[in-house]
Amino acid sequence: MTDRNTFTPILVLGTEYPIAHLKDLKITLCIEFSNGDSRDITIHTRPTNHLYSRAVSNEDKLNKAVLISEGSLLRSYVHREGNYQAVVDEPLKIKEERVFCIDKWRQSYLFPSFVTQVQENYSQVSVLANKGDEKTCLSALLTVPEYDDHVYLVFFHLHKVNSKEVNMMIESAFLVERTAHKAQKLITPKSNEAKPFVVIVKNILENRKPFESIKQSKSKYKRKKKQKQKK
Repeated sequence: MTDRNTFTPILVLGTEYPIAHLKDLKITLCIEFSNGDSRDITIHTRPTNHLYSRAVSNEDKLNKAVLISEGSLLRSYVHREGNYQAVVDEPLKIKEERVFCIDKWRQSYLFPSFVTQVQENYSQVSVLANKGDEKTCLSALLTVPEYDDHVYLVFFHLHKVNSKEVNMMIESAFLVERTAHKAQKLITPKSNEAKPFVVIVKNILENRKPFESIKQSKSKYKRKKKQKQKK
C-alpha cells in the first residue's frame, strides 16, 4: 500500500510502478488584480491517487485480502484542506480505499503535459465548472499525440494558501473520447460557461468562488449586509 499519500512507488505483484512523475509540479504566473497590483503567483499541484486508481467494486470487497496481498489496494489518509500530501497525523485516519489501475497509471504520465500546457497558455486554457459542484473545476489536455481521438480531462479544486500561493488539488484525471460531452464543452467552450485559467486563480486569490464574477460578489455582499441590518 502507498505510504501516507506520498509518491512512494507502488509495488503490485512484485512490479514497481513509479509515481514520482507527479511530484512537485508547479505553475507560475503573473496576475494583475482588481486593485491594480501585479504579482507572481505559484500554484502547487497536489495529485491524489485517483490519477492511478479506480473505485472499489463489490467484487473487490469480497476479495479484499487478495488485493492487499497483491499490493493493489491503495489507502489515502485524511489530509489538510487543499493539500493531499499534508496528512493529519493525530490520529491517522483512512479517508478512502481505492484499487490500483494500470491503465490510469499509464495515463497519469500525461499529467505533466497538462501542467506545461497551463503554464504556457494560462490566459487561453479554458476551465469549466463541474456540473452540480461550484467548487470543482474541469479542464483538459486537448492534444494528446498518442491518443488522437481522446482528451485528458483534469478535475481540480483551487485553495488559497496566501497572497502569493495556491494549492491545486487534482481530484481526478483520465482519458475520454473527443466526442464525449465534457470533452466537447472544452474543445468548443461557450463564453458564458468557461473562464480562462488565470481568471479562476484570480477569483480564488480575491476570495471569490472560482466562477463568481466581481459583480456577483458585490451583489452577494450587499445582500448579506441588508440581512444583518434587518436583524
